[in-house]
Parts: sequence; structure tokens; C-alpha cells
Amino acid sequence: TMANQVLNILIASDCHLGINERDPIRKNDAQNTFEEIFQIANERGADCVLLAGNLFHDNKPSRKAQQGAIEVLRNHCLGDREVEMEIISDQQASFHGNYRAVNFEDPNYNVQLPVFAIHGDHDDPGGEGGLSALDLLSSANLLNYFGKVSNTEKIFLHPILIRKGSTKVALYGLGHVRDDQLTRALERKELTVGFPEDDGQEWFNVLAIHQNRAKTAAGANGAVKEALLPTQMDIVVWGHERDCLIAPGQTELPETNKVQFGVLQPGATVAMELNESEAQQKCVAMVSVRGDNWKLEVIALTTVRPFIVKELVLAEHGDERNLHNEEELCELLTEKIEEMLDEIKQQNPTTPLTEDAENRVKYPLVRLKVDYTGYSTTNPQKFGARFVDRVANPSSLIKFTSKAKKDAKKEGSKKKEGKPAADEDEDEGGVEDVDSQIKDLVGEFLAGSNKEQLRMLPQRVLDTAVFEQFVNKQEKDAIPKQIETWLSSTQKFLTAEAQKAQIDVGNRKEQEATIEKLLADRTKQTDEEAARNARPRAAAAPGAAGSSSAGSSAAGSS
Repeated sequence: TMANQVLNILIASDCHLGINERDPIRKNDAQNTFEEIFQIANERGADCVLLAGNLFHDNKPSRKAQQGAIEVLRNHCLGDREVEMEIISDQQASFHGNYRAVNFEDPNYNVQLPVFAIHGDHDDPGGEGGLSALDLLSSANLLNYFGKVSNTEKIFLHPILIRKGSTKVALYGLGHVRDDQLTRALERKELTVGFPEDDGQEWFNVLAIHQNRAKTAAGANGAVKEALLPTQMDIVVWGHERDCLIAPGQTELPETNKVQFGVLQPGATVAMELNESEAQQKCVAMVSVRGDNWKLEVIALTTVRPFIVKELVLAEHGDERNLHNEEELCELLTEKIEEMLDEIKQQNPTTPLTEDAENRVKYPLVRLKVDYTGYSTTNPQKFGARFVDRVANPSSLIKFTSKAKKDAKKEGSKKKEGKPAADEDEDEGGVEDVDSQIKDLVGEFLAGSNKEQLRMLPQRVLDTAVFEQFVNKQEKDAIPKQIETWLSSTQKFLTAEAQKAQIDVGNRKEQEATIEKLLADRTKQTDEEAARNARPRAAAAPGAAGSSSAGSSAAGSS
């Protein structure tokens, strides 16, 4: 029948299980929506689910977050429904770990809904054995984890070849890698796509990635340009970006930046920050493929906490009230927030059926951005306390901004080359900010007088160990490990130099001076290289990025 020829793939991304789990009101939000995704998948008869990264919010998710994921996968993915698709490629190459086979072919398990997942920048592999939280779910046979890259210099994408009736889909996955590394690999044609024997002509090619997406064709260095991706793809599923660029009921993908494939950006399923783009409807997508035709159905998620963002410019209300008076200012803010709460009520008229739904209706997320240029502010926490029983985020209800602050921020981020001026909506100034401030302080201290300078360790190596791994990923042994690795590579380097007779063994003093110089040069070179990679490159030469010929050769024949 026709139905047996159509492969239905439910696509979701950035579920961030475990986010806000210490928040008394919002603690179950990510979990509830994750469950809804799988209910939708089974109700709509999906053949499989594709998750495009950041299933977990933390690199080492709490027991509660892991338990939640396992429960949902066990409840919805195990069962008696027949799996109607088959995998006809070499599975040893596609999957990781000890059990390199797709989970529904294991005779000891009754899997009704296969899940394919790549890792994101939050749940990426690390630590002893280079494992991700997804490896656990994969070893428990609840999902199929693919797209792990061990060497970013030479990336090889192995397809998972799926067949259902006459429909053939080649699924490629690339878990998160640093944007500059991926851009470099794509520009140098170091990314190879393992097309099926017939060069992928009869196959419908889907690629899942998890990267920053360049907003413009020129692209900054901290993002990946669509035009560089392998042109043989039919659909690219783009994880990591929080905005949902597909709308409920949408059936066509917009043509993007002159590339031949459609880009599907499902966005996060839970609000990560309180800004406009996060207040849009959150969605998942069902892609139905038959032969080389496909259609898209975008499905709105109903378990997302209602969220509203508005802006208020005090200067526009200065005539009718004395806003220099704190009481009058608070009165205006209160009126504005009451209006927003009314608006949310009208948008969500249904009667909640479950306790969780009741909690969402009762405590919406509300954010009022107040431009106070020319006026003074009030304490946002103290003001938020008025709405403690009526919103989910009383302490971050109000965000004061001023023109002067915005300009200073833009200037500041221009100085830190390579970082685009962030929309000042990282919550409460953002954790990122504090991290980068501390990083800069350490950098300034080490660049100071000779006494404090690092003689053997480049600052980049230290930054990676301390900030990326120890702080962000909670890797307890990151610092000693990184130092040992660097030490042993330095010893090898010096031994090699000695064999080249660069180091004069006779005179002790000269020997030490030479070693010092070699070390200093090596450290400097490493840091300069890191700085070069962090800088936004000038726009590519005309015709390089945009022309499809450059793109198609990037994929290369395998």
C-alpha cells in the first residue's frame, strides 16, 4: 500500500532535560514537553524520531534528569507496534560503543519506536573514556546514538541507510564540534560523506548537525555557513539554534541562501532565556518521505509554559506621570504587567486537565524590558515580589536597559573580536558574561610582568582546561589531565629538537637559555594560532561561498 512506502520521521531538538530543575515551579517543564514529543510520535505513527542534540542540559545530567529520560523512552519506545523500516547499511560504522547495532533489531528487546540522536554542545562526550550521557541511553538500548567524531581534522560521515518499501533514506549525523574547527574542515574539504554505492542518487539524504548557524552568507567565525555543507543533502536538520524557524501548520521550507537543500530548524522545546525569539510557539516537525518527494508537517507543542515579552520605554510615559518618583514608576510597571497577564489568559483559554497544566496556566513566564534612559530604576527583585504567586519568574520579571548601556555593551563586544554583540538578554547579565570576565582577568594577569608569565603552558590550553572542561563540564580531573598531556607533548618536542641538534648539550647555561626560547616560541605560536581561529574571517572571496560548484566539491566523492 501507499502507507508502506512513506517513511515518517519526527524531528525535535534541544530538549534540555534537567534545565531549571531546582526551580520549584519550572522544574518539570523540559520533562513534560519531552514526554509530549513521544506521545505525538506514537499518535501520528512516526517510524522513527530524530533528536538533533542537547537532549540533556548538563554535561553530567542529574540522576533525576537521566531517570526522566529513561522513563519516557521506556514508556513510549518499547512496545508491540511493528517497526516497518529496515537498516541496510553496515551498522558497525554508524554507531558507537560495544553494541554497534540498531536497537530494534536486538531480539531481547521489543522496540516499537526507534530514536536516532546526536549530541549537542551541552551533552557532548568528555572525561574518562570520552563518553556522553547519550552513551548510557544507547547502551541501555533505548536510543541509537550516532555522529560522534573523534578527529575533527578528518571527518567521515557514515550513513545509516533506512529502507521502507521503495523509499530509501540515508541519515547522516554530526554531533557538535567547535564551529571554527568544522568551518575549517569544510573549507579545506576535510569532511567526507560516505555516500551509498550508487553515489546516493536513489537515496533521500538527511543530515543532522548541531552548530551555530551563520545569520549572513559571509558568516562570522563562530558559526557555520550553510553554503559550505555537502550539497547532495536533501534536508539539513539544524540543532542548537533556539528559534523555531518553522511555524505550526507550515508545510514548505523557505528557500535559504541559494543552497539546494532545505534547512529545518526545529528550535528548543523549552524556553532557555527570556527574550522575544523564545516567546514564539515551540514546535516539532514530522517529515514524510516517499521516493524523492517529501512533505513537512509542523506540530505545535502544547505543554510549553505560556510566555510573553514586552518592551516599555519610560520616556514615552514621562508626560503623564512623574516617573522620577519610585511609587509612580512601580504603579506604571504594575499596570503594564497586569495587561500582559490578561493577554496571556486570553491566549490560553482552555481548562487545564492535569496538575502540570494547571501549574503552567497559573504561573506563566513574563518579561518586561524597560528602557529607563533619562530615569532611575527600582529594585527588580523587590518589585517582582509583588507577583510571587502569579508568575513563574518573579525575580527576573523586569529587565532594565538603557541606551548608554547597550552602546557600551556593543563597543565592548566589538573589542572582543569574534564575539557578536549579544542581544543583551542573557538572563541577569548571563553566566557567560561572568565567565568571560574572569577569563579576561586571568589573561591580563598572565600577560603582566615576567614573574607571572606562563613559561611552558599556553594560555589557550589553560583556558580550555579551566573554563570549558572544569567549570562548564564539571570535569573534576580536567586540569591535571590537560597539563599532563601538554607536558608530555612538550617533552617529545624538546627531545626532537635535541636530536636535530638545536640544543647544545655541552654548556649548561646555553642549554637552559635555548630551551627557554624554544618553549616561549612554542607557547606564543599556540596562543597566536588560537587567536587567529577566534577572529572572524573577512568575507570569503566573491564566488567562493555562494557558488554551488564550490559547495558540491566540498562533499567530494567518497
